[in-house]
Amino acid sequence: MSRCSTQTVVLGFDALSRKYLETFDLPNFDSLRERGASASLRSTFPPWTGSAWPSLYTGVDPSHHGVYSFFDFENGYPNEADLISRKDVRAPAIWDYLTDEGVSAVVLNMPVTHPADAIDGAIVPGYLAPEDAVGYPREIRSELTDALGETYRIYATDETGSPDDEMLRSYVDLIDLRRRAARTLLQTREPDVAILQVQKTDTVFHQFDDRTAFRRVYEAADSFLGTILETVDEDANVIVCSDHGIGPTRGYNIYINEILREAGFVEETYDGETPMFGDSKHRLANDTDGEEESSAVATRAMSGLATALGSVGIQPGDVYTIAQRVGVGESLRRLLPAHTDALARHVDWSDSRAYCRSGPELGVRINVEGREPDGVVPPEQYESVRDDVIETLSGVRTPNGEPAFEWVKRREEVYDGPYAGEACDVLFQPAGMNHIVATNLLGKQFISIDKHNHKSDGVFIGAGPAFAAQSDTEQLSLTDVAPMVLALAGCPVPERMTGSIPPSLLTTSHETRPYADLQYGTGTVTTDDDDQVEARLEDLGYL
Repeated sequence: MSRCSTQTVVLGFDALSRKYLETFDLPNFDSLRERGASASLRSTFPPWTGSAWPSLYTGVDPSHHGVYSFFDFENGYPNEADLISRKDVRAPAIWDYLTDEGVSAVVLNMPVTHPADAIDGAIVPGYLAPEDAVGYPREIRSELTDALGETYRIYATDETGSPDDEMLRSYVDLIDLRRRAARTLLQTREPDVAILQVQKTDTVFHQFDDRTAFRRVYEAADSFLGTILETVDEDANVIVCSDHGIGPTRGYNIYINEILREAGFVEETYDGETPMFGDSKHRLANDTDGEEESSAVATRAMSGLATALGSVGIQPGDVYTIAQRVGVGESLRRLLPAHTDALARHVDWSDSRAYCRSGPELGVRINVEGREPDGVVPPEQYESVRDDVIETLSGVRTPNGEPAFEWVKRREEVYDGPYAGEACDVLFQPAGMNHIVATNLLGKQFISIDKHNHKSDGVFIGAGPAFAAQSDTEQLSLTDVAPMVLALAGCPVPERMTGSIPPSLLTTSHETRPYADLQYGTGTVTTDDDDQVEARLEDLGYL
């Protein structure tokens, strides 16, 4: 028997920005903000989808759940990395605790939820799952398809093409599909807690540089919110949140491995590759077990060049279209003659002393003997090499003479969880979050940019009988959302959560307590921080 007397609904909008909420005419967001409490929501470090959404749904920071990037590097070097999945998130989620307490939940489109946990309710996986991923129960997607009268999709029909009217329309259509699916689940499942997510409020800023495109996606998100508010109980507690913010980024692409190469840490090779998220996303979204070689090469070329195209005046969408049509080879070389050598240069991961394995990690990993597969840095030299890396990066200046990084720190200064050892050894934050970190070797350390990218502060809105409308809370942490949801559902807050509930935000009381071993995923994982998940991510077949 459920202990919930009031329904709780969490609506997650990726990269939702206060700036654009205040810019566009969004009646449903405006109404919710007027009757509820709002605050800035500080993301985790790093502030990226792959690590941030798991932090929100587990209530712990990355060093307590083990995911720092879009890739899992456990098997070796970056060229051998797999895309992350729920199996890599080594902490129970909100819905696992709810199930343990006899509270039903529906989870729709939350990133990094494939393979789906078995819960009291339903999970429809979201971002980073392959397009054909099943949910829980296994028939849930088929049920949605039947109810909607069209195939339920995770990704847009035009997910990785050129940024044009057709792509934008596919984004808006996908949000509308999500809106109707959410309404269907709320009406048929009648969950105590619903956790619903929209991804395209982020993607549109990465693909477009057009205020009209931003407005159309935000209006679709507002319609999504309006439908949910009309469907749930009148006295429901409603949370709107984002995993991070987004805004103009007019600094530089910082080619961190080029900096490390010139400082003597990185060795280069003409025989290798770097994991490209664009390539992985293309395969996931298009639901294919294999690509023709020319198409795969074209996609990798697009991913690798996207951050450097400003220097030759060519837009990413243009090159992607060309690559898809004619392949790379001599055709693309003729278009980009200045970059033919850069196309072939890669980091020699096994021979380098230190390197950045993934830009979103915002860090440098040291290639230590006995830890990395082919480590070259003796353990007794670890600290001295780390000191040298910190000194090098701390002294980096952009072409305008300003420090490139706001701070450069040892990982133990940032993380304290049981999986901190899997993080990069040296961490850094781009100054003002106004630069983007890239891993390519292009012969240049900096290329100026003018685009949108992630910011550390997102949005929180809470409305309903349990929220103090006049709360003096100005900023929350992303990890505060999970304990808040459990408290709203009448459940104890787990002691292991690193997030907390500001005393002025809720009008209700809550208790904290330890949880015993908790069943989730495909096996039993204890909540003891010293325990490790034995089951690993199976090969999705899309990398």
